[in-house]
Amino acid sequence: MTGAVLVPAAAADGTRLACWDFGTGLPPGAPPVLLVHGAGLNGLSWAPLADRCASRGLRCVALDMRAHGASGAPGVGGLAWENFGEDVVAVVDQLGLRGALGAGHSAGASALLLAEQARPGTLGAIWAWEPIMAVPGDNLRHVRGPELAARARRRRRHFSSIEEARDHFAGRGLFSDFSAEALEGYLQGGLRPAAGAGLTLSCRPQDEAAIYEGGGAHDAWAALAGLRCPLRLVGGGASPAVPPPELARIRAEVPGSEVQVYPGLGHFGPFQQPTVAADDIVRWHHRLQAAGGPTTRSHTGDGPPPVSGPLGSL
Repeated sequence: MTGAVLVPAAAADGTRLACWDFGTGLPPGAPPVLLVHGAGLNGLSWAPLADRCASRGLRCVALDMRAHGASGAPGVGGLAWENFGEDVVAVVDQLGLRGALGAGHSAGASALLLAEQARPGTLGAIWAWEPIMAVPGDNLRHVRGPELAARARRRRRHFSSIEEARDHFAGRGLFSDFSAEALEGYLQGGLRPAAGAGLTLSCRPQDEAAIYEGGGAHDAWAALAGLRCPLRLVGGGASPAVPPPELARIRAEVPGSEVQVYPGLGHFGPFQQPTVAADDIVRWHHRLQAAGGPTTRSHTGDGPPPVSGPLGSL
């Protein structure tokens, strides 16, 4: 796994945010991609995908969502999904990423859509692997949310070593289809020293559960109608989380958007087959540029132009 550089940021409510820059070896001007993970994961889980994108000239910056990875946990009420969207806006501003391509998985994809709802023009384009939202007339979120929350609360949190954690998670639960490299990235970013001895999960089980319980209560569906930037919806043909018919309904709400379903992949496709997902991102980026649409450094929408920041020289 290529070394990633930690870049600090801060949320509007003061919560500490951490980002991982995977492209420090690329030349200035390399187009940036902001990666946002789903519930329970972390920015380093993207490592194999980010390394593949870097080999194709894209500089990936991965956000640790609040309460995940190296980011801090907020106070009471700070895990509403709208907070995740606001965190994307904060990171975009502080790291100088206005107009970048955003690529998100699950709750992270929803966070990108919520960021565009909060401030149109924050992102130049959105690549969304199975965004989580309450689709009208479908109670999937209300059924799955409590199930996932109960499972999260039972998740083991403490380990004597990273080797013990690796043995515990490999091939189990949501990690059953993870590539070895993606699992290693998750472990590197998802464990921290425990008080006394050993390691503990940086995402507390109760926080992960609260996120699942809020999956049907946010307004990502409403955000679709006003979306101005290009949207590419991607998913796995074997996924029960956001099945292809649901992706099709989301696409129908956004004129000009597109959808791609990969047979055999599941909800965690970007971590199951990172090369497949990375190549999809790279190809779409090239198509956007060739078509004269928003590039990963252009400013679109209303509001101020791109701001300078630690990554402003990208």
